[in-house]
Amino acid sequence: MTNLNSTAPHIHGAARYDDLVDWGAQGGDLPAPGGATSHSHGRLLWKTPVRRPETGLWVCTPGRWRLSVPRDEFLWVLSGRATYKGDAGDSLTVGPRDAVMFPAGWQGEATVEETLRVTYILSASEPMEGTPKAHQLLRDPQAAPDLKDWGVIPTMIEGESRTAGLLLHREADRSAECGFWTCTPGFWTCHVTSHEYCHFLEGRATYTHGETGEVIEITPDTVALFPKDWKGTCRVHETVKKVYLIV
Repeated sequence: MTNLNSTAPHIHGAARYDDLVDWGAQGGDLPAPGGATSHSHGRLLWKTPVRRPETGLWVCTPGRWRLSVPRDEFLWVLSGRATYKGDAGDSLTVGPRDAVMFPAGWQGEATVEETLRVTYILSASEPMEGTPKAHQLLRDPQAAPDLKDWGVIPTMIEGESRTAGLLLHREADRSAECGFWTCTPGFWTCHVTSHEYCHFLEGRATYTHGETGEVIEITPDTVALFPKDWKGTCRVHETVKKVYLIV
């Protein structure tokens, strides 16, 4: 059911997906325990002609290197462990079920201790006044006890899909935002007004493209990119939970 040529390219079972491309050694090596050099594999899910945004699946073996993030980058960690140390003094270790956003302009170093598997989106946002210098982290959002009520989907056809979530980060000019979103069952029209990366964690839904009639089935661990101006319908069969970045 994976379809990289879909109107909304998607991968089912991202944690197990193995049709990866060799992306070579990770640049900017620093001394690492045992002298390990990180090597990357991945699968590009979608990109614009100028690679803004770019999204996909990335797997990286242990090692250590300098890291400079040119634009907002959001990661959902599927497995492995890595530690990031920012030049501004921030530090974090990430593992499974962590969502992290590195702001445009973030600089520091990365150390992968256990082979890291993530889905990611590198947005179009450049550094701007008000952009935070440190990372933004959301640990295990599925277990979050207090979600903010974001109301009922305004374009309902049947039922009453209610949404809630947690906002992790939003750019000052609202050019990008990311977070955690839930939606209860119902049937509604869907118009994606900005490129949207979604990694669905729970639930089942069916998206149907309005022009082509293409049917996209959403199950747990589906990652998808809905491009700007995608139009159709969404039927949520079982409450959906996802992490997302809109850009």
